Amino acid sequence: GKGDQSVDHSQSGADIAVKILAEKGFKSKDIKTVAFLIEKHLFLIKTATRRDIHDEETSIFCAKTIEEVDRLKMLYLLTVADSMATGPKAWNDWMQTLLRDLFLKVLNVLKKGELASHEAVKAVEKKKNDVLDQAWPRERKKALEKLFNAFSPRYLLYAHTNQILEDIELYESLGEKDFVWNITKSDDANTRIVRICAKDRPGLFSSISGIFTLNNVDIIDAQIFTWRNRVALDIFNVKPPPEQLFEEERWKRAEKNLESALSGDFDLVKSLDEKMMAYKPFKNRSLIRPHRIVIDNDSSSFFTIVEVFTYDFPGLLFNITDALYRCKLDIWVAKIATKADQVVDVFYVRDFDGQKVGSSDRVGEIKNAIQQRLPGSASGHLAGVTYSQKSQNTV
Repeated sequence: GKGDQSVDHSQSGADIAVKILAEKGFKSKDIKTVAFLIEKHLFLIKTATRRDIHDEETSIFCAKTIEEVDRLKMLYLLTVADSMATGPKAWNDWMQTLLRDLFLKVLNVLKKGELASHEAVKAVEKKKNDVLDQAWPRERKKALEKLFNAFSPRYLLYAHTNQILEDIELYESLGEKDFVWNITKSDDANTRIVRICAKDRPGLFSSISGIFTLNNVDIIDAQIFTWRNRVALDIFNVKPPPEQLFEEERWKRAEKNLESALSGDFDLVKSLDEKMMAYKPFKNRSLIRPHRIVIDNDSSSFFTIVEVFTYDFPGLLFNITDALYRCKLDIWVAKIATKADQVVDVFYVRDFDGQKVGSSDRVGEIKNAIQQRLPGSASGHLAGVTYSQKSQNTV
């Protein structure tokens, strides 16, 4: 069904399959199943890479779409096979983990008929007990219990016990510093997990994004957690810097850059401008496929979802996240999907008062702010970053 680029190849492929299978005398139920698998063969991978799989609403939406356990299993296997056949950019450790976790969450919904919230409460309580059981002496246990109460609900549902223990160690090393981080390799060593514990401030995510850009570190996925004690824990899945022989030195330089940027001693915008000048001017491809910005207020009860479809270029993520910050929006989840040089950046956001984006005027303002920072716009630029205190919200 890919021959005609003007039509959806998934739908046209399903239509072709229905016609052929009907002519061959297959049962109606089997024809419907095959047609569904073809039409939805990108559904799971798109959901895993563009939506927050730790949001229960995502699992419920998938379950309502797929409807049957057997269909889910077949669709999962088809998705894995299709992604692996596409190539290494379409299948890696990160995607494998996302897809598997989404599959298990949707499977749980389909088998039980609903998400049992009391199970989530029990899981969090078990994590708390497991963490406290490892605390000694008693004074240490009291301190950890107080810290545990500062964790955001989203974080407690997201992190497993060992991660929580590691994050506590990271937090305890923060002290008076602006941030501390821990960098680990993925199982296949193709990606890195960067866990950053920092004193929360508006624009923190865009600053980190800018520093990563300066040091040629590509962000694949990010989870942003704000604790009740005004501490942010940002978890990034990234591609390592090039020239891995010198990777340690590159991370040290990035760390110094971020320290200087957060203390106000480093002109991040100027450095990004200089880096972009070193690249060939961006060719305006808007005539081929224009930028597209989607504001979704329906898919999540608690967040507005901002989707940006554009072309990759140095500083893109910084430009978008800085535009969101200047629109007085907090980023809680970020997902970055790249296919060749085309990018889909997805952000779960709320305003500084913890609310979703409301009016159509506000939606238009956000779209325009992002559009002005994309390649080919009349006034696209890297604007300066300033910080001001925001109200604290935890999710």
